[in-house]
Amino acid sequence: MTRAVVPPRPPEPDGPRQVSKFEFNLLRILRFMVGHFPADQGMQLVRAAVNRPECLSAGAVDLIKDTLGKACILFLVRQGAWRNDKYLRENNPTPGRVWERIPLEERSLMFSRPVLEFLLWATAEKVNDTKAAWDAAPKALTPADELFFWLAFDATRTDPDLLAALRKKDAFRLNPLCWATFPGDMVEGDEITPPNFSPMFEGQRAVLLECLQPHLMHRWIRSERMKGQMGDWKKMRQQGRAEFAALQAFLKAAAEAKRTDLARFVLRTNAALFTSEMTPVFWTGGLQGSGPPRLADRLDTQRSALAVPRQMDILEGWQNAALNIGYFDEGYQASQMWKADWEAVNGNRVAARARATVEMLEPLRGPVGGPPAANPAAAPNDNPEGSPG
Repeated sequence: MTRAVVPPRPPEPDGPRQVSKFEFNLLRILRFMVGHFPADQGMQLVRAAVNRPECLSAGAVDLIKDTLGKACILFLVRQGAWRNDKYLRENNPTPGRVWERIPLEERSLMFSRPVLEFLLWATAEKVNDTKAAWDAAPKALTPADELFFWLAFDATRTDPDLLAALRKKDAFRLNPLCWATFPGDMVEGDEITPPNFSPMFEGQRAVLLECLQPHLMHRWIRSERMKGQMGDWKKMRQQGRAEFAALQAFLKAAAEAKRTDLARFVLRTNAALFTSEMTPVFWTGGLQGSGPPRLADRLDTQRSALAVPRQMDILEGWQNAALNIGYFDEGYQASQMWKADWEAVNGNRVAARARATVEMLEPLRGPVGGPPAANPAAAPNDNPEGSPG
């Protein structure tokens, strides 16, 4: 058997690598998108155009690879990979930090050509005003690519023009991480079509979700608290409807994959919000004016604002199902872990408070725990069986 001979790696340069002006701008844009460069300067570079060279130097390519790998790994570690936590692996709870639970080959990030092509395009073109076509088919992206595009979108979405330009691209518009984090930014009108979340619960994408659970929880808590300052009825309805659709699709995919542990951020977000009795005013108190002329539209907007509390019905259903799984039944270990997560946040109390808050928006309901309010519009034969009311 012959032995492969690996050529020696060329020595590292003694000083800083020499790069062109275009390459220098590209590297700064990359560092901005992964959170290592001032946002105001990064935005200016993304909104400016620079003549694109025919190719990049070997030194610049090495720096791009080095920055991508190190910055994304550092981000994941800081957001949650360092935690000594417990997640399901082959339906069994497995404790430890991510590098203790997951083999190296399953957590090694591999970036592909679409990331480099995007960086070239973002450096050469005015992203907010360009006719040069760029996009990447979601099927061609690796989990690491999706992670990078999620970070890039998050870095630029505070600029309305950049947000409008990027969310038209399939690489962002169909990115499940974007939809799981800020679905309100992924839609422009009433048409809401979340992507397929099922791949997020398999392989390396599931590992990324494990790392991002604390990050997702903090992002959703912040978003919920900011709703109380939102004055635009149309924007509130649009954001709430997108959030409801995204969370429903996400939780359905989690249940089908039997990875309820990857929906912890939804449970813990609600637990952080419902530390006491709440009213819908927490979410809708900032709405200005009387809102839409139709009562149905006003109620729909207010219900939409409570998209996150409305998910507790699904999570409570998971808890009830877990209570009925016996020791010898399939999925017993996973059910025990979900019950532990539920009890850790006093899920029964959180679910009751969330339900009470949502029911306050129902115009024909009486106070929670009391008799229903009279409905003067009810037909005389509402009780067709004739049984006493």
